[in-house]
Amino acid sequence: MISIWATTCHYADLEAAKERGILVTHVPGYATESVAEYTMALLLATVRKVTLADKHVRQGKFDYRPFGGRELTGKTLGLIGTGAIGCRVAEIARAFKMEVLGYDKYPDPKRAAETGFKYVDLNTLLKQSDVVSIHVTLNPETERLFGKKEIALIKKGSIIINTSQGKVIDEKALAEALKSGKLCCAGLDVLEEEPPSKNNPLFKLENVVLSPHIGFNTTEAEARCSDICVDNITKFMEGKKQNVC
Repeated sequence: MISIWATTCHYADLEAAKERGILVTHVPGYATESVAEYTMALLLATVRKVTLADKHVRQGKFDYRPFGGRELTGKTLGLIGTGAIGCRVAEIARAFKMEVLGYDKYPDPKRAAETGFKYVDLNTLLKQSDVVSIHVTLNPETERLFGKKEIALIKKGSIIINTSQGKVIDEKALAEALKSGKLCCAGLDVLEEEPPSKNNPLFKLENVVLSPHIGFNTTEAEARCSDICVDNITKFMEGKKQNVC
């Protein structure tokens, strides 16, 4: 038997691997801190118009008036997905004195109590949140989870942050909502198509901050990933239990 690994199991064809006697392992938790911190970085960049202000100064201008922002203190953050990353985002958001709501198909009330957020149904979360941050894995149930129906429910002027998977969001519906003013702004580290088409409608909107799926990409996360991979191989060679997909 051969051992291989993937950072997330959905990137591997598990059935084909099983047929060939290949054991697929993964590296859980290696980028939890990195992605959680980057989620907040995107949120701050959108709510304070950081990228637009940077562009403004580089053009030789220096006028503060176009860049009025909003504080996070006192706002409500809604987490769609409350696994390790979602819970870490909740902890950081609490330090900003935000109220935190959570939605998850498999809620963990004990962890919610320890972390300081409250579970609600998805409709309630959308209606009450000033910021919606998505932290779910991609599967048939979560693909296009956030579309026209969900946007219709969301509070006007809300902010969307996505550091999970691009296909969780209907980008066309998102672009329309951003253009109409239904949504204030969005911070997206992932897109439906990666790399995206040059005709992506989001490119024409200034109230979107985009990045090329870099949330995981830190020196510390890279080191943890390598360590867990080596540990998986060592355990495989020793006949011990690994992080099997």
